Amino acid sequence: MMSNALFLILLSLLEIQGTRPDFRGTWHEDGRIICDAAQEQKELEPHHCRIVVVGAAWSGVYFAWRLAVDSGVVNASEVCIFEASGRVGGRVDSVRGLPSLGDLVIDLGGYRFIETDLLPAQIVWKALDLPTSCYDYHCRPPASEGNGCEGAANCFVIRDSYGNNAGYATAIESMLGQIEDKGGIGQRQTYFGYTLTNVTITNTSKTTNSSNKSLMDLVFSSGTVVRGVETLLLALPHNALSKVQIQPALSSPVTEVLEAVRTSAFNKVYAYYADAWWCSKLGLMEGNFFSASTNSTNGSSAPLAGRYHDGPLKCQIGVDDDGQPIYSGSKIKYGNCSGALEVFYSLADEFYVSYNTDPLAPVTVVTDDDNGLKRAVHKALLIYHADQLHAVGVDLDSIALPETIILSNWFADAPYTPGIGKFQLGDRARARARAPTNGTANLFIANQDYGYKTGWAVGGLRMAEKVLQAELAVPKPTWLDDDYYQSNVVDVP
Repeated sequence: MMSNALFLILLSLLEIQGTRPDFRGTWHEDGRIICDAAQEQKELEPHHCRIVVVGAAWSGVYFAWRLAVDSGVVNASEVCIFEASGRVGGRVDSVRGLPSLGDLVIDLGGYRFIETDLLPAQIVWKALDLPTSCYDYHCRPPASEGNGCEGAANCFVIRDSYGNNAGYATAIESMLGQIEDKGGIGQRQTYFGYTLTNVTITNTSKTTNSSNKSLMDLVFSSGTVVRGVETLLLALPHNALSKVQIQPALSSPVTEVLEAVRTSAFNKVYAYYADAWWCSKLGLMEGNFFSASTNSTNGSSAPLAGRYHDGPLKCQIGVDDDGQPIYSGSKIKYGNCSGALEVFYSLADEFYVSYNTDPLAPVTVVTDDDNGLKRAVHKALLIYHADQLHAVGVDLDSIALPETIILSNWFADAPYTPGIGKFQLGDRARARARAPTNGTANLFIANQDYGYKTGWAVGGLRMAEKVLQAELAVPKPTWLDDDYYQSNVVDVP
């Protein structure tokens, strides 16, 4: 039988092969979440950008990867991906290096996929061959809890060596790494800190796919100009897209379609404890909990809307010959575990919004208690679980405050990477949004805000694949199920 230590080593090797460390988003003490690639990039020389993607999240990176790596219909050295922030993922915000968490990862936005959504499921499983595990602790909960994380289907996360979510952005980072490798030595394909401001559809054209298409010139807020772009994908949410000036102006009907998005703000909050008491003392490994905020003479307690199975756990099962801890490759009920508990994930609550009002820096990390957030969250959790803790003989005062609170505020009006956007029209209007120039230029749009499913990466991925299929005649992915491709890509307007 394979030892636990060997299992962890083999699993770690799988992860190393499937990831690109320089694209991993890491928390810094100044509050930024930034990847090494963004810090190390040199001055841009944009002369090679024949194919441009703006937005380094699921839809945009997938589009570039399909063209340059998966299908190979374009040379990767001619592909450029521009990202306004210093990290990849957009609303998929996989954060490493958080205080107290060590090598554990927190997903502050999107985090999982449904097994029946083959885009992205088969990207992760087949195309990238990344290790995964069920999102729910029991993989398939009892019938009384809905039989799955979303109806009858299971949800999955990309797995780390402890059995936790390794970060949903891992897949995006992997695709970017493959694009960079294909692009060649001494040249970068991905550029951070570049906010697109203007797109000019020029009078110059080039024959592509047997038709004449106008070339495009792009201007970024830094003053950088990229000229002669043949194909442009704007993988941008509505808020960011609305700030891009396109000349000549798009028609009024198209503009009305692009404005038909309603964006909702939301919060996601985790509390990290050195003793994961909900697991170690109560054995709570799965399920939801809810509680409204309260006020009393002892101060406010925070609202709760969390899940026991969401946060990462690190469970020690022994020590090695050098006295170093040995950890399990899975979460252990009543185990010797540390970890983070998801305490809130819902539409924005004023209690949490008040702790961060900067839409450009939507993540707040609290390690002291100067602002009272740690105490308020801790109090709410103890009030909610008081009866259960008393029943097993645990004194509430014996449970220490959380070491770290991680709070994300996804603002509805953020200029880029806002909250969740929902397209208000149907598939025919979506087709107009997908190709807004009516064929005069290879300018396309694909993003979850306009996608086929609200709040899930699959919505934007299907839209990106539809652009590839209907507008650029790129062949079907060999790894994608034929029936799924036909019904979810080819047959939709």
